[in-house]
Amino acid sequence: MKNCHVCNFECKDEMEVCPICGAFLLEKEQASEQREPEKLEPVILSTFEDLVSAEIFCDILTDNKIPYSKPEEDMRVVFGGGLAAQEIYVDQKDYDKAKELLEEFLQSEADFMEQFDGEFEEEI
Repeated sequence: MKNCHVCNFECKDEMEVCPICGAFLLEKEQASEQREPEKLEPVILSTFEDLVSAEIFCDILTDNKIPYSKPEEDMRVVFGGGLAAQEIYVDQKDYDKAKELLEEFLQSEADFMEQFDGEFEEEI
């Protein structure tokens, strides 16, 4: 376990961003060398109802070197049924680029689904 250098929350070793304050987590050597912590402003980018799409989009953020955090998936009740949802947070400074990537991703998903909708309708 490693502690966040900003809020001192105990985080899992594999985490890169503190789930409480959004600070990038440092290795112990880096934390001792760091003089003043970077102040981050985590903002919610999106809430995905499809957990697979959430994971794919997180990979896109990683490929574009945009740090993100996502709390454990969330269960919500909608009209008497359960629904899993995943919130994705990014730093305020990365928000515009991340939003652009999100819009491209959502459009590509819609295009993909539209392509298959036509194929299934023809078979029926």
